[in-house]
Amino acid sequence: MIFAQHGPAWKPKIDRLLSKALIDGVIWDPREESIDRIKEVRKNNKSYNDVLNIVDLKVYYRQFPSATLKRLEDLSYFPKADIDRSYLRNKENIESLVNDSISFQVDLGVDILLSPSLYLYSFNDRIVDKLFDIWELFCEKANEFESTEKKKYVSIIISESALENKSYISEFLDDFSDISHEFDGIYITVDRENNNKHRHDFNPTRLKGMLQLIYDLKNLNLEIAIGYVGIESILYFAVGADVVGTGWFYSLRSFNKEQKGLEPIDGMGRQKKRYTSMSLLYELAIEDEIFSIPSQHKAELYDKILTHCELDTKVVGGNIESISFNDMYQQYYEALKQTVDVIKEKKDVEDKLKMVNALLETAESNIKRYNELGTLQKINGRHIQNYKIAIKEFQEDNFIFL
Repeated sequence: MIFAQHGPAWKPKIDRLLSKALIDGVIWDPREESIDRIKEVRKNNKSYNDVLNIVDLKVYYRQFPSATLKRLEDLSYFPKADIDRSYLRNKENIESLVNDSISFQVDLGVDILLSPSLYLYSFNDRIVDKLFDIWELFCEKANEFESTEKKKYVSIIISESALENKSYISEFLDDFSDISHEFDGIYITVDRENNNKHRHDFNPTRLKGMLQLIYDLKNLNLEIAIGYVGIESILYFAVGADVVGTGWFYSLRSFNKEQKGLEPIDGMGRQKKRYTSMSLLYELAIEDEIFSIPSQHKAELYDKILTHCELDTKVVGGNIESISFNDMYQQYYEALKQTVDVIKEKKDVEDKLKMVNALLETAESNIKRYNELGTLQKINGRHIQNYKIAIKEFQEDNFIFL
């Protein structure tokens, strides 16, 4: 399932995605919008309640003293003090946090209750024990509420570098397995490093760690939801993910501390209109990378780029002014949904991996051809190689033979 990852300027975008049946749910961000406004919109538009609703509590913002809190500090459940060792040692703080966060979610009328989450730099972080305490208390208190039919998900945010250490992850999973049966699922956010200028790339060792984490959690009979993802999410679905949260802006398809106000940021670049091609597994700048194709090669390359979306007619028309940003956002969800729906139809991990491997081979071939034909811009296909490395090593580690 694909959920809209709530962000700035959200209403016309989510309205459109719902009207086109392109999303299965919404992950609300109370840092970006008032709860009264969210309630009002849901009350007046039935389509919001025909899909699943979750709220990301973002408690971890209190672990960063310089974080930009926006609307969070006005919310009843949000801690008034920084979450540090002193805060976590106080049992009353933990109990209030858990009780208040559950009450907040029940009042909002979500379909899945999320536990408060903490930021982990490593799976061997000193606060892991406190995180487990929060999760256990969350399970106990959630069961005391009248809305016990709601699913319960634990929630966690991890540094991308944490995915490198296999032994720490294994120890974490061993400990979690003792209580995992108490929950229906887990919501994971990965804090991606901000030093990678390639839009879709992912260090293969860390990506393999993410794939293994999803696979192992799925083997604990949990539903797996991953927030703030982009094209790489097709790999997550192949190894067991059930839900991904993604958005219209690139900052909603990749989480990092600077973009999300946990640490200071210097500035953001100008947004370009991009076409998401699942046959290249790449988002091409329409004006720079599609309209720059020499006329004699357009027929061949458009056939390799375009993926039968509503926007295709306007792209072929060749007028960038006729393409709105909302057209572009819709096309991203269309293209992703087409691929995800087919992956989800596969019954077992072997068939899903076969399909994703085939997509990677096709993308690699199409990118090579695009670059061969002398377009003004070349596509950096490094991410495809890293995806292939990660999947290959994941398959070998788990004795999956295709």
